[in-house]
Amino acid sequence: MARSLGAFVRLSRPKFLAGGIAGGALGTALAAFESGTLDWRAYAFAQVTISSFHLMTQYANEYFDRDADRLAVRTPFSGGSGALVDGSVAPVVALRAALVCASSGVLGTFALLSGADRPLAAGLAVAIGVLGWSYSAPPLRLLARGLGEADTALVVAVLVPLCAFAAQGRTLDARAFASTLPAAAAMFAMMLAVEFPDAAADAAAGKRNLLVRYGPRAAARLGILAIVAVYAAAVAAVAFGAPPAFGLGIATTVPLALGSARALRERTRPEFAADAALAGRGVAFFFVVAVMGALAYAAAPGVLNRAW
Repeated sequence: MARSLGAFVRLSRPKFLAGGIAGGALGTALAAFESGTLDWRAYAFAQVTISSFHLMTQYANEYFDRDADRLAVRTPFSGGSGALVDGSVAPVVALRAALVCASSGVLGTFALLSGADRPLAAGLAVAIGVLGWSYSAPPLRLLARGLGEADTALVVAVLVPLCAFAAQGRTLDARAFASTLPAAAAMFAMMLAVEFPDAAADAAAGKRNLLVRYGPRAAARLGILAIVAVYAAAVAAVAFGAPPAFGLGIATTVPLALGSARALRERTRPEFAADAALAGRGVAFFFVVAVMGALAYAAAPGVLNRAW
């Protein structure tokens, strides 16, 4: 029993929930910054809905991408969990878990719509669910069409915080949208970084993601451009009303950005083999950018006091 539970936890890869939690925190803190209030009940509805769809996407990806995962060289951040490939968990368990989480997300969406009276948040939750499922599931299977990177950045870094923001009764505005863009750029760079360890497996399995389509040199350059875009987006967010602390918080991630950019540049050399480290740097960079954005809003004068 304990062994089966451990295998299921491995399949779930709970550490990846952190991105959705950070996004929910960003949207909620941003709403508290604007309104001076915080509806904890609405936050709970939004976060449960977001996390349900996040887990749905994880389980669906494990199920629908298992052929590529059989060929992958697994790292802590790429190649899938391996739980279906090594027989620890039957594939049908992953599919059923995805459907259960999808149902939970749908119930959360209805709670946002009726229980919290937040139709905008519910609409954004629907978009999260549809795009999350379409990431790996047919017929769209965006990860195999060169659209998976943009899909993930849009869902996790933009729609998730905006859903949490709208759950607080706020109407979307330029400041809210601009405040999601640094993490979106970091997420796009992260997605490219985590594709490198799987490049051969993805090509063999017929997945035409950006790395497979354009090769490592072009993908590395695109990743570096996305890293630079993080800081341009932070400047834009401040220009649209984000507190100066938001820009300063994002600026503290420059050392991580330089490390990620250096690793991407080195990956264009044939002798470079530290793919796992590259993927880890990309994940760390995105997570810290997202957290620093949320903390900047939460730390704005009086926000936490008014929220409590």
